[in-house]
Amino acid sequence: MSVSSSSRRLLLGHTHQWAAIRNKWAEPIGWFKTTATTSFVSTARCSAMSRVLITGGTDGIGREAALKLAAEQHEITISGRDPNKAKDVIGQCQMKFNNTPRFIQTDLSLEHEVIKFASQVAEEQFDICILNAGVMNPKPGRTREDREATMMTNLVSSYMIAHKIIDSRRDDQRSLHFVFSTSILVKFHNATPLGIRFFNPEKVTDWQKSLVPTDVSGAGKYAISKIGLATLSTSISQCNLPNITATSVHPGTVYTNIMSNLPARQQFYIKLARPFTTSLADAGANLVRAAENPLPAGMFYKTDKSSKLPELICSEKSIAAFEQVFEQFKIRN
Repeated sequence: MSVSSSSRRLLLGHTHQWAAIRNKWAEPIGWFKTTATTSFVSTARCSAMSRVLITGGTDGIGREAALKLAAEQHEITISGRDPNKAKDVIGQCQMKFNNTPRFIQTDLSLEHEVIKFASQVAEEQFDICILNAGVMNPKPGRTREDREATMMTNLVSSYMIAHKIIDSRRDDQRSLHFVFSTSILVKFHNATPLGIRFFNPEKVTDWQKSLVPTDVSGAGKYAISKIGLATLSTSISQCNLPNITATSVHPGTVYTNIMSNLPARQQFYIKLARPFTTSLADAGANLVRAAENPLPAGMFYKTDKSSKLPELICSEKSIAAFEQVFEQFKIRN
């Protein structure tokens, strides 16, 4: 995909280049108003019958978000791998809300399917894109295309889809909002020196290593993928593209089907902690809140509250390193 003049390149190898493109696109975004970061109050709400895309919308938190948005009578498209799960979501929406979501079957762990899916949804000009699809401890750790399974599904696919949608945008006056489902791990990653030794988002080499496929794709890859989604959200926000916003959200600590591949002992402890975790319904509501109330760059939703992202994750060095590595995944025409 050659990047159009309307979206520009987000790849910023140097600080002065970053500042130049940010200033060029520094136009007010009419969809919401900002106040001081610590007291930001958004005025945004989904407009009547917004067109909403939800990846991973057939199960778990994405399913709950789809049900809540269907109740608000938005026009919804969900994606997932399992048509039977999609049938259940669609049936619930029809029965309860007289709303029929559309389903696109796709496997976002496979690059060729991501390209096909991204090209399709980019043509449809959605108002809100909730990029929520994700896996944890997938087996095997490599995809059939020899990609790192967690990174490909959780992060690379979201990068490809978001950039294809931005590049294909035809109306700069129409609001476009991205929501990236991240994790509380972005808050705790650099709380101790151990986190930085494990993964430093300001290093190109660390991002490159994270993409190397291995037979086991464990919790470390999951954490990096969620850090990457927060970085991607900030990267889009800080470019100030006209009427484009992006917000990341930690929906809550929830036991969902993606945890089924965790070791038995970890699953046991998680189940013991269920009374203290977020319910699926509340997690879905937190996704919807992020969809309806964009936050400024450097902020994210920690469940139902806005919070600052760690500076290391949204620093210019981190964004520059991230874009230098992930620019290779932009879909080329």
